[in-house]
Amino acid sequence: MKKSFAIVVGLIVILVLGVFSTTFTVKYNEIAIRSRFGKVDESSIVREPGLHFRLPFFVDSIHHLDTRLQLLPSPLVTIQTKDGHQFVAEAFLLWRIDQDGTSPLAFYESYPDLLSAKMALTTQFRDAINAIGQWELDELLSEDSALPEAEAAVLAKMQEVASTGVKPVAAGISRLVFKESTTGEVTRRMQARRETLADNERTRGEAEAQRIRSQADTTAEKIMAFAAQRAQEIRTKSEERAAAYLAQMSQDEELAVFLIWIDTLEQALSRNTTVLLETDQMPWALLDTSRIKALQGADAEAPSP
Repeated sequence: MKKSFAIVVGLIVILVLGVFSTTFTVKYNEIAIRSRFGKVDESSIVREPGLHFRLPFFVDSIHHLDTRLQLLPSPLVTIQTKDGHQFVAEAFLLWRIDQDGTSPLAFYESYPDLLSAKMALTTQFRDAINAIGQWELDELLSEDSALPEAEAAVLAKMQEVASTGVKPVAAGISRLVFKESTTGEVTRRMQARRETLADNERTRGEAEAQRIRSQADTTAEKIMAFAAQRAQEIRTKSEERAAAYLAQMSQDEELAVFLIWIDTLEQALSRNTTVLLETDQMPWALLDTSRIKALQGADAEAPSP
């Protein structure tokens, strides 16, 4: 019984080892290189993720390549600009293993693993960063900075490693460190640049203010001219109406004078006012009722014409 159990266990172990030695898996973020007796060709590239079959260990060997994006920081590199200034730059490179065509085979044949690839790329990347020196300092630090163009130049320089199966994706400058003498000059240049920008903005603001002021004066003149014309039209109509009114009033001058006295009296007494005046003066004589009756009697006794 024990012997049979041991045989079954042994067979299971042999089966597991056989399955393990004849299969391999590829993750979604990997490409596998299957070498047969140490030789590879285009058919050795396995891109499909999942379970795959192979010949036993001594025939086929599997090498996995991680295709995820890799970050490569650079050491501090001293850069001399086109106009002779020096500063220290720190940059980074984003890269991955190229998955197109036979590039995975080129990477497999160029580098034993990712660590070896990073070490080799660090040296090449450090040399590529010197491409920043083709610009002057002012061009790198001005408002329209040439840093994006400089980063593009570094990335273009790194395209030389494409033959080894490496695909540079992006390059960037993460830090610029200036020497003390350069820092003072950069500060002075930045201050002068800001003063120039401030003067330009101030001039533009003054010109805009003058334009608005001139436009406001023109608009005010138009409004005043329109108001003067309208006032003249109103004055003309008023004079026409006054002339017609005077013509009517001239037909009976006594009635006209009497109406004017009535209007004057109403205006003078329209508020709470105490007035002490002689009643023998017009129009205040109208307040003397006895005099009004006398006037009425006189009018009654006067012979008719």
